Amino acid sequence: MKSTDLLRDDHRHMVAALDVVREMAARADTNQNVSESDVKCMLKFLRDFGDRHHQGKEESVLFPALLHDPTQRNYERLCCLVFEHNRQRSLIEGLEESLLTKNTKDFSYYATRLSMILREHIKEEEEVVFPLVESTLTAVEDERVASEMQHYDAAWQATQRTSQLQVLADMESKYLADRLKTA
Repeated sequence: MKSTDLLRDDHRHMVAALDVVREMAARADTNQNVSESDVKCMLKFLRDFGDRHHQGKEESVLFPALLHDPTQRNYERLCCLVFEHNRQRSLIEGLEESLLTKNTKDFSYYATRLSMILREHIKEEEEVVFPLVESTLTAVEDERVASEMQHYDAAWQATQRTSQLQVLADMESKYLADRLKTA
């Protein structure tokens, strides 16, 4: 398995989470009830799966592997990606604060910004970074990176990954039921 295959799979789940959060924001904008516990579940998913699991694998396994290139030609691109990860973390903090303060307008703003920025980030990774991985790492190096990614934070994966993906599936069926029927 290639490292980019693992990341693409993560991206699929993250886009689904963004769809749910965007729908929550749309409902909040039209004064429809959005369960605070559902929002908390999605924030936990974004923090745990999106940041800890996915971005953690990138920052702890993939990026260091790409920096083994003696020319360091990937350095600036990888610094930009870490900056983008930090910006996403900041938006999630804004979502958490809007939940605590019960500020619907801020919730909608942060949810919409996070959705837009993270979708652009995912697109950039798939169109720019993944080809960079393929051109920088040998097949053997990529297999090693993929193996390290599969073992990254193994304790969390063993105890939390399945339940986090179930929470996401539950939120999709609750907030995106109409879309899922037509898909």
